[in-house]
Amino acid sequence: MEEQHGSLRARLTGAVMVPLVALVLMFGGLTCWFMHTNTARTADRVLVGSVRTLSVALNTDPALRTALMPLAVHLLQRRARPVTRYSIYHGSRLIAGLASLKPPAGYDMAGGTIDLHPPATFRNSYRDTRLYRGYVDENDAASVIQAAYLRDGMLDGKPARIATEIRRVPGDPHAFAVSVADYVDDRSAYEQGLFLQVIGGGVLILIIAALLFWWAIVWGLKPFSALTEQVQGTEAGAPAHFRLVPPPSTPREAVPFIQSFNALMTRMERATDSLRQFTSNASHQMRTPLAIVRVHLDVLDRYGPGSPQGRAALGEVTGAIASLERLLLQLISLARTEEQAIDPAMSFDLAETAAAVTSERVVQIIEDDLDVAYERDREAPILALGHPILAAELIGNLIDNAIRYNRQGGSIVVRVRCREGWARVEVEDDGPGIPEEERERVWQRFYRIARQSDQVGSGLGLPIVRALADRMGADESLRSGANGRGLRAIVDFRAAA
Repeated sequence: MEEQHGSLRARLTGAVMVPLVALVLMFGGLTCWFMHTNTARTADRVLVGSVRTLSVALNTDPALRTALMPLAVHLLQRRARPVTRYSIYHGSRLIAGLASLKPPAGYDMAGGTIDLHPPATFRNSYRDTRLYRGYVDENDAASVIQAAYLRDGMLDGKPARIATEIRRVPGDPHAFAVSVADYVDDRSAYEQGLFLQVIGGGVLILIIAALLFWWAIVWGLKPFSALTEQVQGTEAGAPAHFRLVPPPSTPREAVPFIQSFNALMTRMERATDSLRQFTSNASHQMRTPLAIVRVHLDVLDRYGPGSPQGRAALGEVTGAIASLERLLLQLISLARTEEQAIDPAMSFDLAETAAAVTSERVVQIIEDDLDVAYERDREAPILALGHPILAAELIGNLIDNAIRYNRQGGSIVVRVRCREGWARVEVEDDGPGIPEEERERVWQRFYRIARQSDQVGSGLGLPIVRALADRMGADESLRSGANGRGLRAIVDFRAAA
């Protein structure tokens, strides 16, 4: 199944837009709730204010009442929210407005001020003006027997919100009932219009925000797009040493990626060069023993294995195969050394490891007519940082070199010493040694000095030692042996606590 890869820009835009949509929905919901609450409260205030305006117009001299009432009604109809549904009853007689907007039952009572219904109250403004039953002037409230209150009712068969106030004018036996109404569906239609405006504004904000976020993300990812173009440009033909070049104004977040990528390319180039060198050197070094085997197989085919020539050829073939086997083992060891992971905190007993490796080669040393000695500074463990198996292979290669390039009847000394901050192992022989001018070159793979060309060897022993030492953070060096004779190989490990 083909793996599907999504767009990073789309993912980032979605990651930003999802919480933004949630916030817009939350803000829109709260806004609609506040608008509903405030709209209802404002409409109720208009109703109560309209009732009081008409009620005050009634509380005047009868001569002026006829002129003031049309002015009050005209004033209500000229407001931002005009009031057109009202009624004024004088006792049971309608004197103005809608006949269907009747006053509540039981209002025409005699006596003093009696509020059968709780008056409508609203939160005062920040000025905290003192009111008398809803009026600023105490005289306007003197004849009110039912202060303005709100109720839900029906008007012409539709739900309505009704405000009513009842006032008794001095000298008049009948009370005046003033009512102002507002249809509930009109309020709902007005609120829905506001809600649609909020929703439309929210959708517009989301669309603009999505476009802006997309543009911002595209702009922010430009450095990464430039890096991608650099990598894609290498598909046709990558340069020999490809590295990412930071584009201008590279953000800090991209720097670790660029450094890691370039470090990875460095390791890959090193590994590729190592593999190329490994293949080239291995083919070069294996050519000689293989040629020997092929020539002596021809001799065996011509003279037979029982002839003197055949027996000599068999001996040469055996030696060539042993040399080839040793070469392959050293090449494999070198390859493993470059891949082996080392724990920087791992420690081991260097003295015990060196003693074990030396004891494993005692038989070979004796068979080659050589003397061997093992020395250590103290009986207590000498702890070093590194890997015990790699350290054993390192010491083993030094001892093998000391055996292979020693003189007849020579000697080998393996020493383990403890220094301040270091744990040292030395392998010293009294063979011909290595000239000082050649001591750096012998660390190169397959390099052999001219006078050693007749010795059986691959030129990989010391390179393996250096590779192992580098893997463990140790330092290696070559010096002359005692009295300027032979060779002393030294490896200094970091001492463990």
